[in-house]
Amino acid sequence: MRLPATTRPIRHIFALSRINKYVRTGMEEYQYSPLLDNANNKSFRLLSLLPGDDEAPLCCRLQNFALDHAPPYEALSYVWGQRDGRTALGCNSGVLHIKHNLEQALFALRYPDRPRFLWVDAVCINQKDYDERARQVRIMREIYTRAERVVVWLGPRSRNVDHALHLAKRLGHMSTLLEPSPEDHFASFWGQSVVKALAAEERAGRVPETLFAATELAELFDRDWFSRIWCVQEVFASKEAVIKIEDIEAPFSELVSVAQYAMLIRERYLPSQPLEFWGVVANHKYGGRPFSSIEGSVGNLEKVLISTRNFHATDPRDKIFALMGFADESKGAVGAYTPPESNSDATGTILIRRLVGFIASQVPGEPQQPRLLKIDYHKGLMEVYRDTTRFLLRKAPRVADVRLGQVQHTEETISNSHWPSWVPDWSRPKNTSFPAAMPLFTADSKWLLQSDKRMSSAEPNKLYVEGYCLDHIVKISDRIEVEVNERLELEFLWSQLFDCPMLEGYKIGYFYGEPLLQAFLAVLMMGELGCVLYDGFLNPEALPSKRSDPKLQRLYQRAMCDGAAFILRSLGLDYQDGSMDTSGMSDLRQQARCGVAEHYERAAKTGSFGRRLFLTAAGRIGLGPIVYKPGDVVSVIYGGRMPFILRPTANHYRLIGDAYIRDAELMWGGISEKVRKGRGTVRQQTLEIR
Repeated sequence: MRLPATTRPIRHIFALSRINKYVRTGMEEYQYSPLLDNANNKSFRLLSLLPGDDEAPLCCRLQNFALDHAPPYEALSYVWGQRDGRTALGCNSGVLHIKHNLEQALFALRYPDRPRFLWVDAVCINQKDYDERARQVRIMREIYTRAERVVVWLGPRSRNVDHALHLAKRLGHMSTLLEPSPEDHFASFWGQSVVKALAAEERAGRVPETLFAATELAELFDRDWFSRIWCVQEVFASKEAVIKIEDIEAPFSELVSVAQYAMLIRERYLPSQPLEFWGVVANHKYGGRPFSSIEGSVGNLEKVLISTRNFHATDPRDKIFALMGFADESKGAVGAYTPPESNSDATGTILIRRLVGFIASQVPGEPQQPRLLKIDYHKGLMEVYRDTTRFLLRKAPRVADVRLGQVQHTEETISNSHWPSWVPDWSRPKNTSFPAAMPLFTADSKWLLQSDKRMSSAEPNKLYVEGYCLDHIVKISDRIEVEVNERLELEFLWSQLFDCPMLEGYKIGYFYGEPLLQAFLAVLMMGELGCVLYDGFLNPEALPSKRSDPKLQRLYQRAMCDGAAFILRSLGLDYQDGSMDTSGMSDLRQQARCGVAEHYERAAKTGSFGRRLFLTAAGRIGLGPIVYKPGDVVSVIYGGRMPFILRPTANHYRLIGDAYIRDAELMWGGISEKVRKGRGTVRQQTLEIR
């Protein structure tokens, strides 16, 4: 059954808000009747939105139902909004206080002649009852799945929203006919790449009428709804979803399926705010390309956490709890205790999952979530994030890079002794690149993370890992935050680490005979990783697995030519004029002949954004977190692809974050192999991290 939609626009919304407040003055707060707490009879509430004309204040009734015996209803997906600014909603014989965004949605959804059953989380769940909240969150996916449809409220109209939705529909139709890359889709649509057209028009100081729709489409994805974490589960679970913008309705699939186009426009023309995860959801739900063999899941928890890092939640604990509806680990023993799928061994993992699934199916009752992932609003924020991290560290495969590599401290968080330094604060948006998330390097990824032998529930804030300390930091640079249209000040960064002029660095030897200046250029783009990212390897499983890979070597040589061209451009020199050259300068000019300065600059900006350069006592150059300081230790934690920076205290360490260091033997596992065999002066040790 498809419930009919209203086509009435919002009118006099602010005046009606004042009427609502006036009419409800003196009425008592609505008192919720308890829901049955019975695993065999799941219950929930529905809001019956009472009819009214444009001038009437909002009124509703709340009724309790068993989930199996509920009347047809729609579920609302929307953004709660800021904590301040509430208005009154008449409910039964009392009053509820709702946010203005929800008030606007209800006015737009109200029928003039009949009630409308809706499920609205802010109203249908008693938010003050933590136990009820936890129980309702556990069945929230089922609530959205059983709804006749999910209505996605995106807010009021904007100027060109009709044109944007029309463009989305046309692009979606084209994508079903064509198989090339997103930029080629644009090329077919306008005769040239829209991205290039936008950039050209921007340089010319004008944006033509034909591009208004594209700009509006990108801005539509900037609405708060697309960065609210709960919204992912709400549409992912739906049988049918529609977007509603005031009096406009359109299929949600038409809009979300073109998120990739909006992402291209935004990243190269408008301020960047990645939409990759919505592209994943669109491909999984509407494109027939599932990202997990587990039904109802979009992928394993750690990948989903990384992808949704920039999403928001009114309650930051929901950055974890909201994922329990669509991550592997929420689907019982199969997702919780089997390794995540990988392209390199997908068949083996699927067979293991089928076996575990069969065993689990023989156990009566509902599948149980792991204890550390249990939805519990009595826990504090740190406890929720800590227990999630502990679960991930224990889950196979036990690798440290993705789990510990997501730590990104500020001066405030690293000095907070009550927050374990090894626990990522998922409530803080991503502010730098995460090289550890790309499995290219192998500092110690051949061996498993040894963390559980002394990870005691009696001391949950302590983490014990095996590894070794190698070096310590002696110099650091300023934080690197160069925007797209700003210049990367190469000479200034060089001067913060070295006393000699930058061009002299081409004649100074670094590790393994590499010129110091070339090593410096490599560090800014995170070495081979920067080459790979710039070349367009977006799938970690497709990355070269060996440093000797011919393609990786070709990419690196090309990047160094680009870097040489960038140096000459930065110094205002021409690679063709070599009349005053020294021998080193002549080599630099020769290398720059086949380079493109813009290519290196973009790769270096991407790799170094939000980080600092450092120099160690042994002369190693590195790129790492913004909060490290001289005296911090370069270490390797067994199970990690990247080295980590630790801060020593009297009897333990604080984890500062991961780092790229220009030392091939370190980054590709050679030093770890020697340490494990007891060769050299560096010794393996148990590292206590708090």
